[in-house]
Amino acid sequence: MKRLLYLITELDVGGAEKTLYELVSRLDRRRFDPIVGCLTGRGPIGERLSSLGVPVIYFDFRGWWDLGGLLRLRRALEEQRPQVLHMFLFHAGLAGRLAAAGLRIPCKLYSVRVEEPRRWHLWLDRLTRGLVDRVVCVSESTATYVRREIGFAQRRIFVIPNGVDVDRWNVDLLAMPGSCGIPDGAPVVGVVGRLDTQKDPFTMLEAARIVKEQVPDVVFAFAGRGPLYEQCLGRVAELGLSENVRWLGWLDDTRPLVARMDLLAMSSRWEGMPNAILEAMAAGRPVVASAVGGARELVVDGVTGYLVPPRHPQALAERVVSLLRSEEKRRSMGRAGRERVQKHFSLEEMVRRHEFLYDGVV
Repeated sequence: MKRLLYLITELDVGGAEKTLYELVSRLDRRRFDPIVGCLTGRGPIGERLSSLGVPVIYFDFRGWWDLGGLLRLRRALEEQRPQVLHMFLFHAGLAGRLAAAGLRIPCKLYSVRVEEPRRWHLWLDRLTRGLVDRVVCVSESTATYVRREIGFAQRRIFVIPNGVDVDRWNVDLLAMPGSCGIPDGAPVVGVVGRLDTQKDPFTMLEAARIVKEQVPDVVFAFAGRGPLYEQCLGRVAELGLSENVRWLGWLDDTRPLVARMDLLAMSSRWEGMPNAILEAMAAGRPVVASAVGGARELVVDGVTGYLVPPRHPQALAERVVSLLRSEEKRRSMGRAGRERVQKHFSLEEMVRRHEFLYDGVV
């Protein structure tokens, strides 16, 4: 049996965290023995893993450069002696490779899940890339990014797209009047994601202003919080959108929102492979998204939704309005999206590819 130690920055509700949970919970436990390590904080994903009998180790880093945390992590690696150290996200990837330096761990994997543009992230990734054996990318776009920006050789890169449990997203069974506090009959645009620079909520709010001019009763329902929340509240007031925007906060389960919305909109400036898009498509909802990263590999423009230029509220708004005005188009694109996810992005295929990788590298 192969011992796997997964390392992630935190275990709150987020795309990477949910993917880690789905992967660990579905591994063949006759062949793999998983342990999960978390740099900082606790959260519901950690509780779920523990309830499955998966050991979760918290290292309680006080900051990204906590030497005490690095020493605790290194001691855990020495004690657990994993055959595979699989690191998720930048900070866990950096801490993991530093703590594991010089230890006899047969394979160190680094999952790159977003095309991070911050220069100091890229500089540190380049500086320490020799401490990683393989890179797992969530999309072909991300694979191109790690070759071009970080300098990983093609032979060290594996592409494993995110997956989704399509049966779990049969959300039409969940649709209820008044769901998520949204008025009955109002057209709903769902916006799922952290309120930060990457997701660019200000472009979404500008688009909402344009959409409101043509669809006055539209509701933009935001699921997520982040550092730009207070600024977003101020912008909503400035744009006169107080009656058209709902802030739902972090949702442990977004299915009630997806059941209620007519479409998903995403205004990201950069991405890896957004789980929110996969889940909306699995639920039979069309998507309007920025043409960035793995979103371009999920959304088939004009078939399962629309792709628009990033930071372009007018284009985003036009596509949203066209879908809100055509129930037939929404249904057609929703069906096509669900079929695409079933065929190409199943959760079972994602797990199978990871298991194949672990067998091959050890």
